[in-house]
Amino acid sequence: MITLEEVAGHWRLTAASVRARISSGELRAVRVAGRLRTDWSDVWACESGRRPSLKNAARYRTKLLTKQDLAGRINISIRTVERWIDRGLPTRNVGTNGRINQHDASDWLRRANGIELSADGARISEYIDQ
Repeated sequence: MITLEEVAGHWRLTAASVRARISSGELRAVRVAGRLRTDWSDVWACESGRRPSLKNAARYRTKLLTKQDLAGRINISIRTVERWIDRGLPTRNVGTNGRINQHDASDWLRRANGIELSADGARISEYIDQ
């Protein structure tokens, strides 16, 4: 079980936004020791995109990136990220909030653009298939 604060961090939203989703019934939660908690499967049910398989679950527990985050990490414009999304960069939107899983972004960038996103997401380098 994860806390409301952990969900807010994962989605890059405020705790109030997460509470609103709980109040509306969109996100299931229970009180444990006075704190709201939910399960990863309920969190993923609120995200657009496929539910992660059990073997890939860990990569979908990382904090999601905003378009601004991805653009800043690899020193490109937000408009470039938007064009990539139009071309197929996978997103995991939460309501109207566009979000990107860093592992999906790394895989897509390597495959679609020949760009290698470093493990920390801070730099890019040309991907050369030897």
